[in-house]
Parts: sequence; C-alpha cells; structure tokens
Amino acid sequence: MEIIFSIFISPSYAGLMLWLLYGIFKLKPFQLQQEKQKTSFTICIPFRNEAENLPRLIASLKTIDYSTELFEIFFIDDCSEDHSVKIVEEFIQQNKDLSIQLLENSAKAISPKKEALSKAIKASTKKYIVTTDADCIVPEKWLQYFNAMVIQEQSDFIAGPVSYLSKKSFLDKFQSLDFLSLQAATLGGFGNKKPFLCNGANLCYRKKTFIELSGFENDKIASGDDIFMLEKMKFAQKKIDYLSHHEAQVKTLPPQNLKALFQQRVRWAAKTSAYKNPTSLLTAIVVFLANLGFMVFALGAILKLITWQAFLILFVVKFNIDFLILYNTAAFYQNLHLLKNYVIIAFLHPIFVTSTAMQSFLTSYEWKGRTYHK
Repeated sequence: MEIIFSIFISPSYAGLMLWLLYGIFKLKPFQLQQEKQKTSFTICIPFRNEAENLPRLIASLKTIDYSTELFEIFFIDDCSEDHSVKIVEEFIQQNKDLSIQLLENSAKAISPKKEALSKAIKASTKKYIVTTDADCIVPEKWLQYFNAMVIQEQSDFIAGPVSYLSKKSFLDKFQSLDFLSLQAATLGGFGNKKPFLCNGANLCYRKKTFIELSGFENDKIASGDDIFMLEKMKFAQKKIDYLSHHEAQVKTLPPQNLKALFQQRVRWAAKTSAYKNPTSLLTAIVVFLANLGFMVFALGAILKLITWQAFLILFVVKFNIDFLILYNTAAFYQNLHLLKNYVIIAFLHPIFVTSTAMQSFLTSYEWKGRTYHK
C-alpha cells in the first residue's frame, strides 16, 4: 500500500492540485466597464420551506441595480409546508414596480428543482436565465456583471462565484473552508479552460441555448441542475465563461448542523457516478483516493505498520499544496480570514471527504424533507 500510494496516488494528487493552482493564476478578474444595460434576464428561484431565509433574499433582490424593465423574478414553490408562499405573495403585493410571478411545482416531480426551473424557463419572457437559491443573498451589481459579460463575451453559459455566510462557530468555519476547496476546483477548471464545477446559486445561461439543448438531463437524480447543464453546454461546444470578480459573488447559508452538512455532501457526491466529463471523474477519484490514503497512512503510523516518516512526508506535501490552493482562492473571494483554522481542519477534512463519499454509494440521502434513493 505504501509503495502504491507513493508511486501513483500521491504524485497524481500533487499534479492535480498544481494544475488547479495554475488555472487559478490564469483566471484574471473580469472588469466591469459600465456597459449599457440591454440584456434581459429572468431570475428563477425555486423554494421549499424557506420562510426563515426568504426575507433575507428578498431584501437583497430589492437592491439590484439594474433597469426594472429588463428583468423579471419567478419564484417557484415546491410544495412548501410553512408560510413561504405568504412571504412571496406579500413581496409581490408590495413591489408593483417589479415583474414578479409565483409558480407552483408538481408534487410528483422526481427531480423537483429541475422541474421547477424548467417550468420557470418555459414561462420566461427574457433572453437569459439567472438562477439562485432561496437561502442566498445576491449582490447589488449582480445583473450588471452578467450583462457586461454577455456583451463582452457573447456567452451561452456563465458560472458565478459563491461563498458562505460564515458565523463564528467551528462548524461554520469548517464548512466555509471545505466549500472554499470546491470553489478552488471551480476557479482552476475554468482558468485551464476545462470547467467541471459550478454552483446553481449563481448561474446564468441563454434561454435559446437551453431550449436548443432540450433542457435538463438526469431527471432521475434529485440535484445537478448546475453541473449537468455545464456538462451539456461543454459537450455542445457552447460559449462557457466564469464571472471572476468578488463583487459578483452570491452568498449562501451553510447547513445549520453536522447532520445537514453530511446529507448535503452525500447528495453532492451521489451525482459523481452520472458525470460524463472525464475531468470531473478523474478529479473526484484522485481526491478521494488521496484523502483515503492520508487516513490509512495516519492509522498505519499509529499502529506502527508504517513509519511515521512516511506519513509526515505525505502530510507535509498535502498540507502545503492544499494551503497554496486555498490561500489563492480565499484571496480572490477576499476571505483570507477563513485560513485561521486551516491547521486543525487539515487533519479533519480527509475524514469528512472519505466518509461522505463512501456513504453516497451505500445509502439514501435527505433533502428538503424528502428522502432520495440511489
């Protein structure tokens, strides 16, 4: 095991991380040049039992600095059992100057979020679709940035940055750093022009292109409206871009407890078997094996089955490469304070990655009060 890891897995992981780091360096900040506001957008927001979070999102939607004639907002209720619908209805009544609609999703949908978005896109009257989630806060210049990129790049698909609204608890700090690693992979992939990750909390794509490609695939998988659409756009050779500016980042709430965090990551990992992008698959495999190997080496050193020197060499290499990746990503998001807890989290993170990955292949997962099976 020690020889196999040293010859194959460790160099593969180091190579992958250096490749991502190179991509992060290549991804230059996108410049907003005060382009004329002319692109029209439909903002699509599916929600289910989000009464606690919707007021925060709605407050941010009111601050969007963009011509109200050029955007509309569609809320799609996915069978909420709280007073979420009432909150949206009050928002509509109190903001007659905005074009807002409330749609209802089917109770029998296999993939509720994809169906909700499809319903909104079908009803859309604008040229571009923008998606976010009900537990998010959107930036004031959000549509200005998308408009500028559409004008400058003629994009079919634009992925935007996402970060967590972190609190002071250790769990939030752990999640924020873990989420930052996913954003690092996103930045690195786009910087190397081989994108494989994005987040539906901050996406924009051309409605005409969505229809041309027959909408979403993998409708039997609950989530994946973001990554599967990215794959579809990529394989169809459409114009794909990343909105690389911290002012365009959407902020979202992290899961509120350890169980919710675990379920979220199991849900995300469960999509891996359906990936068609070889970069996605290779990255997932290498990262999993590297973290599994880290745990095996640590246990082997404790049980004196391998030398402590072998474990320490692996730890030093992984610790430093991961830090370089996270430091440059945190700098992009202007969140360098997240690295204060890096040392202790560096030991815990491999356990988290391997356990969620393994469970994703073995069990069902919960999402929005529903249970989904493999």
